[in-house]
Amino acid sequence: MARQDPAVLALLPHFADPSAQGLDRLLAAVAELGSDGLAVLRRAARGSKARARRRVDVLLALGDAAPAGPADQEVRELLGARDDETRSWLVQGMKRRPRFIPDLRAIARDRDDAAWAWAVEALGELGDRGSAEVLMAHTAGQQTPFVLLDALRKLKDPIAALVFEPNLSHPEARTRVFALWGLAALGHETPIAGLVAMLEDPEVRTANSYEPGESRRAAQALCDVLGWPFEWAPEAVEATRARVRARFTEVYLATCAEALARGHFDLPKDGPANA
Repeated sequence: MARQDPAVLALLPHFADPSAQGLDRLLAAVAELGSDGLAVLRRAARGSKARARRRVDVLLALGDAAPAGPADQEVRELLGARDDETRSWLVQGMKRRPRFIPDLRAIARDRDDAAWAWAVEALGELGDRGSAEVLMAHTAGQQTPFVLLDALRKLKDPIAALVFEPNLSHPEARTRVFALWGLAALGHETPIAGLVAMLEDPEVRTANSYEPGESRRAAQALCDVLGWPFEWAPEAVEATRARVRARFTEVYLATCAEALARGHFDLPKDGPANA
């Protein structure tokens, strides 16, 4: 029987706590091992998906303190191993870490990469406008994957209007909301009226299903674009309706809706005042 590694045995109990405090304690235990810490961490993570993911959390956190150090080197080794079961988890952890933008762009270029959608989402969360062309290369009108539409909405690059526009008539209400949101986030006027109309998107209940409608998502979009407070709660819709009534005249919204229906995203300079 192989002799158990005492350093690994000492580290294993620190994997048990999934909380942020537990991660801090695991980080401290790895740091106490000095130059052997990463190797012991690697051995301790073997044989358990949960421990392997926790190892990823540790590597990313260590890299936060020492970018381009040994921990980040191991991160990039994991990225290069496409069959590693923790790779998608790793890419998800990069969405708050701008230093990995070049790595995320490389993954986002390859539609066949299993972590592609996670990389696209991360680039959107990071607001990396430099990746807009990378993402646009994968768009396909109404066949564009939703994760791309959402990421491009967050990037606020004018080039994304080319994919938002065809999705204004998408059969799925959620996609239409995000197309309107993306155009409004680019500073266009008339999509605001589309979002206001979506505040009335109804719930649909049948004997076997429930579709909540997109009114709350439309409220979130309006609050994001107009700088209003928002919480994901049922009352957010009515609160947003009240702010809309206070901010915009009915004439202005009707004019915007008519222009949007004709394919115009902005009103003429001599259009009606918005309040």
